[in-house]
Amino acid sequence: MVEKLRSILRQIHWSSVLKASIAAIAWFYFPFWLFLIVALVAYFSPAAQARKTLAPFLTLIILAFLEPQGIAFAFIFGAVLFYILLIKNLLLIDRKSAYETLVLLLAFLFLRAFYLKFGGGVGGSSLFYGFFAACVLAFLFSNFTEALEDQSGTSPALIRPVRWLMFLVSWQFIIVGLFLPLDFIYQAVIVFLSLVFLVDLAPQYLFGDFSRNKMLVTGSAVFTIMVIVLGSARWGL
Repeated sequence: MVEKLRSILRQIHWSSVLKASIAAIAWFYFPFWLFLIVALVAYFSPAAQARKTLAPFLTLIILAFLEPQGIAFAFIFGAVLFYILLIKNLLLIDRKSAYETLVLLLAFLFLRAFYLKFGGGVGGSSLFYGFFAACVLAFLFSNFTEALEDQSGTSPALIRPVRWLMFLVSWQFIIVGLFLPLDFIYQAVIVFLSLVFLVDLAPQYLFGDFSRNKMLVTGSAVFTIMVIVLGSARWGL
């Protein structure tokens, strides 16, 4: 039992845990500019492979700027940053699945933050910030596609139009969510589920892994969860 515990402890990457913990404490206690310096040092030391996970890291920093200081988000920030560091430093075996999980997690957190502030209805400010949110999500998704591109050898000329498509579709989904007379959590979940379908299938279509069975399974899962969410929501009509 003692040997098993020692083996588990050896597998924990304590340097990444320490960096993420210090950055989370800095976010909770320090001014944002000082926290930003700490977070940048934690991420860029070492600087190798930093470009691969730059979009998730910057998205997390934007979330840290938007979120009010609280112990709950401090834990979330630390956990997500630790996960980013594991992917960046090539410490996870299945990096594709890990990166996809990271992108979807950040997308949901970002949508939640957006609808918490602007989910009350459609207006000039909500449309403007919806455009900004779509830019962030498209940057996040395109970085995920770019990371897969290195493994597949797909032509960048084929991927660029898909990045614009991700932006346009994300912006349309975000605007549709503003029209829904629902609580911000339900708005975020519905738009998130719509984007899950796009993020899960678009890279497979680009890199030749697309199949009808995969589309059927993913579509059925998203549709089922969507029905459950819509059925349990309290509509403010």
